[in-house]
Amino acid sequence: MKIATNETLFRMTCQLWKEAYHCNSGEHWEDSESPKRKPDRVEEDSNAQDSKDDDFSFNWHPFGEFESNKGYMYIDRVGYRIPTKLAETIGKQLSTKEISQPTLLSTNQSPASPKAKKPTPKKKKKKPKPIQRSLTPHFDCCPERYHDTTNKRKWRPIQCFVSLTDNLQPNTGGFEAAPGFHREFRSWVKNGRQFGSSSSGSVGSSLSANNIEMLSSTQTTSSSSPPQQHPQPCVGEYTHLNPTHDRDLMQRVQHVPVKAGSVVFWDNRIPHSNSYRNDPTIRPRINDVDEAVTDDVDVSLGTCGSRAVVYCSFLPDVQINRRFVARQLEDWKMQRAPRVGDRWMRRGDDDDDVEEDHEAVGIVGAAREQLDRMTELEKRLIGLVEWT
Repeated sequence: MKIATNETLFRMTCQLWKEAYHCNSGEHWEDSESPKRKPDRVEEDSNAQDSKDDDFSFNWHPFGEFESNKGYMYIDRVGYRIPTKLAETIGKQLSTKEISQPTLLSTNQSPASPKAKKPTPKKKKKKPKPIQRSLTPHFDCCPERYHDTTNKRKWRPIQCFVSLTDNLQPNTGGFEAAPGFHREFRSWVKNGRQFGSSSSGSVGSSLSANNIEMLSSTQTTSSSSPPQQHPQPCVGEYTHLNPTHDRDLMQRVQHVPVKAGSVVFWDNRIPHSNSYRNDPTIRPRINDVDEAVTDDVDVSLGTCGSRAVVYCSFLPDVQINRRFVARQLEDWKMQRAPRVGDRWMRRGDDDDDVEEDHEAVGIVGAAREQLDRMTELEKRLIGLVEWT
């Protein structure tokens, strides 16, 4: 909760909301072909006219105007990525457990027949799968439905995480993204998820080894696999890229080096992922002796070679988010897992159509103790106190 309601993180998010979304809201998607925004302060110099003519169409959103200094916390998750070799080893160990399947009776025998043979178990080995895999490059929004508010539960335009470990090298389970793509997102969607001629020349220059392996793997298996649907359908607010059809965009996804204690912000229109593999290679030393704790462990990730982050985001003060926060608050009061939104775990009673008596929900002990220590800002961020 301390990270989720951190004032510094909230104020930084507010600045990003103001720059990326504060203006040109409320217009229709079709009417905002090339909206312009006046700068807050026009300098009396030769660059003033250029500032007036800048294209700020990326500022558009369908949720109406809002005050960029008001918002709410979003209860998220902790991300933990173990080394790929360890994930594969554990997966292989689990797959050695054999499962029994009964042998089907022949068509001319029945269980009651005295001549029927007793079914014998048929052992089948599970195909080894790592217990943890990467998250493919994806958007946390639906590109073709970005302009539509129907059936959406919340609007979370800026996301972030605080890193608990150093993650400075590629292919160590860390964060990857295509910086600046939010400015091209709208034209890319209008062109059928294709880049215009002006962008094609820069595509591919930042292709990481991580994505080379992912794309190569896709090419190898594409001949034997059925063609994937394009564009990829949204699952909640999650839309992953297609390695074949979205190859140009995937080539722009690159590793973002992060030190422990740092925060990373990104727009939900920026494709992002964590690396295809976590292969730490630096061997840490102990007691100043030239002796390794174990092979293939990255000292920057700690003695276990894992990557850990705390995801923490905020929601602008718009109508769709007020409803979301009200239900999120109920779950917090009862100290139960969140049930609404596009979270990774979803409860069976996650139904936005069910009306509930918000006043009937009491606050259990653990939540009450946190409430007693909350600042006024924290109470507003969680929705206990209304913004004025």
